[in-house]
Amino acid sequence: MNIYNVPMKNIKTDILVIGAGGAGIRAAIEAKKSGLNTILLGKEVLGCAHTGMAMGGMNAAMVKPATPEFHAQITIEGGYFINNYKMVKVFAEEMPARIYDLESYGVIYDRLESGDFYVWAGPKQKYPLNVCVGDYTGREMMQGLVDEARKLNIKYTDEFFVSKLLKKDNCVVGAVGINIKTGEFVVFHAKAVILASGGAGRMYRVTTNAASNTGDGYAMALEVGAELVDMEMVQFHPTGMAYPPSSLGVLVTEKVRAHGGLLRNNKGERFMSKYFPKEMEMAKRDEVSRSIFQEVAAGGGTKHHAVYLHVDHWPKEKILEHIPDVYEQYKNAGVDISKEPMEIYPSMHHMMGGIKINEWGKTNILGLYAAGEVAGGVHGANRLGGNSIAEGQVFGRRAGISAAKYAKKTKLSSLPTNLIKNEEQRIMSFISRKNGVPPHEVEDKLKQVMWDKVGIFRDEKRLASAKKDIQALKKIALKMKTRTKIKERNRDLQDSLEIENMLLTAESVIEAALIRKESRGAHSRIDYPEMVEEWEKNILIKKVGNELVTKIVPIITK
Repeated sequence: MNIYNVPMKNIKTDILVIGAGGAGIRAAIEAKKSGLNTILLGKEVLGCAHTGMAMGGMNAAMVKPATPEFHAQITIEGGYFINNYKMVKVFAEEMPARIYDLESYGVIYDRLESGDFYVWAGPKQKYPLNVCVGDYTGREMMQGLVDEARKLNIKYTDEFFVSKLLKKDNCVVGAVGINIKTGEFVVFHAKAVILASGGAGRMYRVTTNAASNTGDGYAMALEVGAELVDMEMVQFHPTGMAYPPSSLGVLVTEKVRAHGGLLRNNKGERFMSKYFPKEMEMAKRDEVSRSIFQEVAAGGGTKHHAVYLHVDHWPKEKILEHIPDVYEQYKNAGVDISKEPMEIYPSMHHMMGGIKINEWGKTNILGLYAAGEVAGGVHGANRLGGNSIAEGQVFGRRAGISAAKYAKKTKLSSLPTNLIKNEEQRIMSFISRKNGVPPHEVEDKLKQVMWDKVGIFRDEKRLASAKKDIQALKKIALKMKTRTKIKERNRDLQDSLEIENMLLTAESVIEAALIRKESRGAHSRIDYPEMVEEWEKNILIKKVGNELVTKIVPIITK
């Protein structure tokens, strides 16, 4: 028991993996195969992480004439040349082997009668790279990973919230968290920690992201001195559901456009001819998102502030073969897409930036590794569709290998008890406070600020205003109060902790966006509309004291 009479449990392990999506489970599999004691933690029930919402597929050079060299080339071109070239090369070369790993775990990819993989070409793909399972690839991939994790008897705790990493002598030595179901405090004592906690889409009003994507990993990494990179690069997927309101932002896979789906305005015109007449619907994600935004702003939108995406010219058999999930999600909303168009609008989708790692998942802090969307480097200024759940497999595996090597030559360190006590007090303050602000009020304001001022188009005035708004919300957030007690399932407490993480993550996005005075990929500045060669650089962010400090550095090419 602690000073608040709340149970506290201490658990020792060799490797702690925080986040149970595609990258986290893959890291845990590799760590466990090394023979070390491995614990996997997730905020959701095992298998229900955001990875499962990925639809179209994953890129890998499985069918010629596509090659790893081609895959690397279009990833760098698509990322507007600020990717970590070394990581991209590793990613493209190793991805085919990761496809076969997943097949060995039970994932059954779509194949042709010849036995070859069925592959399709997304934007920038002269040669098809996208390997898929219908339009529910993420869900099937997660099932395979979960089955493998269970075969290996990896210890897993679901509905668990990690609130703080523990650092001692510049080494991460564990973490503190709460069992969401019981309210029990837990201290994990670990030789190495792998962050695979996903993105931060929930800080935007409209997003394709699952409820669990609240920027926890970015915030925890900043608090222990880790560096973030490319945080200004926030991807908006051009085709999120725009109607009904209950489905706002839900992903409509790029596979629709890649197989002949047509974008039209309220006059029935294929408006992409105004913006990207050569590429049309197959322009890059950032390009299509900006085009839709501009078309609706110019009066070409539907009554639901959207444009139309048509597949009603396809045979119904083609719809059911290639995009059965899209068909069902619109059918559930009362729309038969075989007979009428979908209404779509851009939705915040992916964080290209994240924790700065090397090609083995190492951060600048000993004992701390990262993989998946929480890590930066691979995607640069714009992520190609099909590269996200793919790179999580490559670098999840590599982080697991790297963390295991480190853990084998490292002893458990004593824990910093003062940090643990301070974290208890921080958490309990939300519960013990007699009067305060409901967390949803802060969250709603944060989402609106980010959507209105740090969205598809940006400028100095709105970014500076957003920075002030976030600072004000950070002060209000210190007064958040929960409605329930610690021994109950306390959603307000989880919300409060997540909101603090989202605020710090949002602050890092805004700081980087203010510094990059050009337009590149997903970062589009109205006041600096040109892409400038001098800005072919990365922006690093680090927390020093209570301030975020930025640094402009050359890209990594070797």
